[in-house]
Amino acid sequence: MAYTSIHTIRATVSAAIAYITNGDKTVNGIYVNSYACRADSAGASEDFRAVRGTGTGRTQILAYHMIQSFAPGEVTPEQAMQIGEELCDRYLKGDYQYVIAVHHDKSHLHCHIIFNNTNLYNGLSFTTEHNQGRKSERAWAELREISDEICAEHGISVIEPIGKGVSHYENEMQKEGKSWKEKLRVRIAEVMLYSRDFADFLHNCTASGIEYVYTPKNQYKLKFKLSGDGQQRFTRAETLGADYTVERISEQIAEIQEKLSAANVTPDMLIEPPKPVAVPKPEPKPTQTVTAPTKPKQSAEPETITETSENAKRKAAAEQVEKFFAARRARRQAQLDMLNATATKPTEPKPEPSAPTPQPTPTVSKAPEKKKDPWAEIRGMRDSDEIIAELEAVGIMSLSEFGGFMHNIHSPEDHTDEVAELKAQYTAIDKLLAMMKQRSDNSATYKEYQERSAFTQKHFRKKNAGAIDTYEEADKYIKEHIKDYYIDGKAPKRSELAALSKQLKDKRKAIIPEHKAYLLKHETAMRYTRQVRQYLNEQYMKREREKSRQRTQAKHRNKNTLE
Repeated sequence: MAYTSIHTIRATVSAAIAYITNGDKTVNGIYVNSYACRADSAGASEDFRAVRGTGTGRTQILAYHMIQSFAPGEVTPEQAMQIGEELCDRYLKGDYQYVIAVHHDKSHLHCHIIFNNTNLYNGLSFTTEHNQGRKSERAWAELREISDEICAEHGISVIEPIGKGVSHYENEMQKEGKSWKEKLRVRIAEVMLYSRDFADFLHNCTASGIEYVYTPKNQYKLKFKLSGDGQQRFTRAETLGADYTVERISEQIAEIQEKLSAANVTPDMLIEPPKPVAVPKPEPKPTQTVTAPTKPKQSAEPETITETSENAKRKAAAEQVEKFFAARRARRQAQLDMLNATATKPTEPKPEPSAPTPQPTPTVSKAPEKKKDPWAEIRGMRDSDEIIAELEAVGIMSLSEFGGFMHNIHSPEDHTDEVAELKAQYTAIDKLLAMMKQRSDNSATYKEYQERSAFTQKHFRKKNAGAIDTYEEADKYIKEHIKDYYIDGKAPKRSELAALSKQLKDKRKAIIPEHKAYLLKHETAMRYTRQVRQYLNEQYMKREREKSRQRTQAKHRNKNTLE
């Protein structure tokens, strides 16, 4: 699961960026990235300042600092970076500069994101555009919602929200049986059982000792209070839980009525029945005993039979309602299990049942399934056909593969580090071989120099200074570097070093074509990364606006139905 937080930076943006990009926390800067700015603290703060200079200058907030923390062992640093960049894409929509870093210095991985408070394009501040208004609309609430959506898409557990009104104190009161809210929940649930509709429910609340305030035009439409039990203030229906709002109470009553009508049970039968009245049996008369011994029993039993029948109906009704609620609880639990299973692991295609033994019946030919378009999500983008054709021409065959370049995910085709390492190795060997040849070419002159007497050495060195200096320089270099290539404690021969150099060059030559192909893919993908990212963000926002519109319409329909 991912925990998220966000807070403001009003000074020292450079120091904050320096902290999150610290090499000890980010594996020497490997897990650091940026958008529309440089990735180092000095450069990024300078780029932030340049954009702030184009803004209105009416806020004291310079930047925002977001943190996204993951449970230990739940993600790798690469996955954390990918999820963090997706969060920035959806949350900031490409309008704000940011620096992102993944820290691995603690038991759990966590992303630090610092983004500029000034919009790149219109100069407005993030505070003005996204961090004003009611609590549900503020930036941190939206951040939590988007983070949970991304975690669910990546199969990472999502933090379940705590139910409204169930604080730690309330939970302790429930355990001790002293909670007003728990008593209200139980009493309201009982009243819903024998209410025909919402209006009848309110009437039955009064009869059952529950006071209420119902104001459909207010934000908080319904409040409850237990009469005579010491509760002094009304409790809002929303604080009792999601099942106690006006809409949910109406829906639950409708469900109960549907089940009761299917079982031929009326709500009146669910009200506590009156105590059975014992009907005295009349003494049988002698004449009746002699002439008709069975008739007195038939005339004396009907009322008792009626009482037993009514009790049986009530008992059956109670059993039916209990079955209804048990089924509903089981259905909710099944839904929760299914959602949890979907969030923790990706859905796998169901295995096709084994083919039955072929029968002599005629076979039916089926049309071939339509091949899924790997670029379907961006087909509506401007110039999409030309962009896709250019990407496929260099070997990028799907949007998911393109996403690897868009989110800077390491590719097995990227041999940048390996190519550089191989080149450094064989270059060092080639230099050592050159020094060995240089020493060999001047060894005769240096040997003659060594064999001369001290009197003639000075004159000889002056005459052959170039050859002697070259020999000594090469000899010194060889002694310093030859130990790295010792074989069984012995210095290698020039032929052995030449063979090792050739082996390294052949290895580099073998991976160069694949590496060049990757570089071409990377260069082509980078030309369209911003355009594709902006289009995907726009499509995401359209879907979110449509969902919001549908929720608003549903809310208005429920409100009109209740009124």
